[in-house]
Amino acid sequence: MNWVDLAPTIVRQRLIIEGTLSETMCPHDMSQYVKDIGPVLNMTPVTSPMLNYNSDYGWCAYMHWKESGIHMYGWDHHVPPFFSVDIYTCKPFDPITAIDFTKRFFGKQLKQLTYKE
Repeated sequence: MNWVDLAPTIVRQRLIIEGTLSETMCPHDMSQYVKDIGPVLNMTPVTSPMLNYNSDYGWCAYMHWKESGIHMYGWDHHVPPFFSVDIYTCKPFDPITAIDFTKRFFGKQLKQLTYKE
């Protein structure tokens, strides 16, 4: 089935960012990432970052924005350490701004990065 835009008057933008790291990401870093990227993308926070943990997978961080929100997942037992970020908004943003922020945030810990809209 082909995609049909059922709500053409509503802006919807999604960006998925994934990467590998030299070290496992701690939950504090995940919480900080989802908190810090919001202002960079000019999003309005509705909640503080929320964290969840599952021993089969790892940590998940979520933050609700007025314009939608962000999820971040980290796999504790994957070698090399792996993360996935899902940004979904009802307000346009520049994906390169999010990519550049991610590169700066992880710095030398970042081994590989990929993304798709």
